[in-house]
Amino acid sequence: MTLQFMLPQKGGPCANPVGLTINFCVPDVDATHQRLVETRHTITLPIADHPWGDRGFSIQDPNGIALYIYSEREPSVEFKPIIHS
Repeated sequence: MTLQFMLPQKGGPCANPVGLTINFCVPDVDATHQRLVETRHTITLPIADHPWGDRGFSIQDPNGIALYIYSEREPSVEFKPIIHS
């Protein structure tokens, strides 16, 4: 478990422009997304592959907290760590 403080990238999507976002890593994000859509949860950030190494989406809980649900993916080249020898 980690605690991170981040600002959204300028011009990029933001799951919750003000407030708290809690991230949940799940084994199958597409199946989780489908279940939540079928149970009529409102998707606040559409499911998408992200270059930093995840596929995810967001919903909002009744308290206004954004829940970002994702599965890890291979990051694109610009997000892979640089290994110095």
